[in-house]
Amino acid sequence: MNLLMILEVLARRRALRGHERWSREHLLAHQSRQLERARAFAYARSPFYREHHRGLERAPFDALPALTKKTLMDRFDDVVTDRSLRRADVESYLASLQDNRRLRGRYWVSSTSGSSGLKCLVPSTDREWATVIASYARANEWAGVTAGLTRRTTMAVVSSTTPWHQSSRVAATVQSPFMKSVRFDAASPLVEIVAGLDSQQPEVLVAYASMLRVLAEEQLRGRLHIRPRAVNCSSEVLTAKARALATRAWGVAPFNVYAATETGGIGAECGLHTGLHVFEDLVIIEPVDEHDRPVPDGVAGDKLLVSVLFGRTLPLLRYELTDRVRMATRTCPCGLPFRLIEAVEGRTDDLLRLPGRAGGLVTVHPIAVHHALDEVLAGGWQVREEEGRLRVLIARPGVGFSVEGVTAALCAALEATGAAPTAVSVDVVDNIPAGAAGKRPLVIARRG
Repeated sequence: MNLLMILEVLARRRALRGHERWSREHLLAHQSRQLERARAFAYARSPFYREHHRGLERAPFDALPALTKKTLMDRFDDVVTDRSLRRADVESYLASLQDNRRLRGRYWVSSTSGSSGLKCLVPSTDREWATVIASYARANEWAGVTAGLTRRTTMAVVSSTTPWHQSSRVAATVQSPFMKSVRFDAASPLVEIVAGLDSQQPEVLVAYASMLRVLAEEQLRGRLHIRPRAVNCSSEVLTAKARALATRAWGVAPFNVYAATETGGIGAECGLHTGLHVFEDLVIIEPVDEHDRPVPDGVAGDKLLVSVLFGRTLPLLRYELTDRVRMATRTCPCGLPFRLIEAVEGRTDDLLRLPGRAGGLVTVHPIAVHHALDEVLAGGWQVREEEGRLRVLIARPGVGFSVEGVTAALCAALEATGAAPTAVSVDVVDNIPAGAAGKRPLVIARRG
């Protein structure tokens, strides 16, 4: 990280730290001002938003139409506020990216993996990028991770090493005299990841939630020997079982972080682990139903609308994520002014839609699958919806495992949801295969 970027990140983090001491009223007033500025900037610089919000420039925020990823990418050249930016040029730049250079020497560009069928390109100026990094630094500080000029911290990140992935770009940017970030590709053979972690002995471990469970199993079985003082996970659903295994393996409870490529950090747990505090000074989130109507606290939305208050290059106002988020009905006693997310239950894309006993289709929430399989002693599992059946992958099962037992448990869980008897096959594998970004989702539903 160059000196100017270090100073920018430190300034942004210091400002965010001050926000954490605000009253709720002060926070909401700040949020309102930032939203007004974001809307004004978009209307002044983005042809798309002038069209998309025509006649609604002074309308209440919740009256504005949502923005889907497909519309965003179809109209990318009109959404961006730098009129010289073109989607084709950004895609060409990412296709040849091998290091941490910026597009035109100005823009840090990240991309989603396209696992939902469409990639999203996110260009950021230095100030925007510093804010993204500061949002992750906030999550690290809440987890007890500190680094400074007098103390260097070693952080191991097990996720994607693809240059355009946001975690790769962040890790490359934060390399500095007081932060050593070592990356391991989550799609690499497990034996290589374990050997690399053992050689580095990181003080901080950051991993996808599915990989966290795998590594915890390796530690508990005596094949991994690290002693991190802090453990963070993100990008996937952290199940109760994975949290318990990680706590047992390393003696510290993992801190859950909620983030997206388009937004940076959205929320994180404090030391009380009561839920994810929403970074409401940086984003506005709205859990909504399939018709974009707000859902009450305590009820999971069908999707999430998110607005990035600091985004200027690619304004995102009521941008649709397929995440199913449930807001808490309580507050946290820690004193932070932010609202709590009780659970991120996965993505709408994870929902299984199976034939029902009474006809038609029933929707099966991934939690039903988690309850059936989380107690299986194994190095990981995954359920894949295939033509006419569910295929269950079990990695490195332990003592007491039986195909019949797994099949019976899953079938019982499915039938309890109203699903008709479903064909289930169980395959034992060495490792759960990783997707383009190294993730290993627990449930993969068919599309279409």
